[in-house]
Amino acid sequence: MGHNLALKYQWKGIVMNKVLIIEDEVSTAEAVQSALAMDDIYADIAPGKSGVEAFTSGNYDLVLLDLKMPGLSGEEVLAAIRKMDPFIDVIIYTNYSEFADIKKLANIGIDGYINKGPKADLAELIAAIKEKLAPLSDETISELLKDVPSSED
Repeated sequence: MGHNLALKYQWKGIVMNKVLIIEDEVSTAEAVQSALAMDDIYADIAPGKSGVEAFTSGNYDLVLLDLKMPGLSGEEVLAAIRKMDPFIDVIIYTNYSEFADIKKLANIGIDGYINKGPKADLAELIAAIKEKLAPLSDETISELLKDVPSSED
């Protein structure tokens, strides 16, 4: 699990999760960013090498990572991110689906893989991101917290 419970982003007074989309196809990244915004999830977009730079200063809860980008491969970006934060959730979102390469990435540490090919479902992607950002339901969180003494006790 990543930092999803600890790091939140405030925008116009609303506490939001913060996602970094590392993607070189601007229209794809903007579509994902807009869909996340509808669910009160803030997202930055950064392609390739600038994604690593953005990650170092961004305090993100999750990274959505494309594999094929000019300048720096998704594998190189993933390795750099894992060196900085071995616990951040990283979902691979790519057209590329060679089993051996995906297996290699799994060994570096990915938390999900979604194909963004012609049959890609944006709703499925957003659901996967939301699941990673909030792995516990409100009911489960309430149940876990019921026995924790409050500061008023």
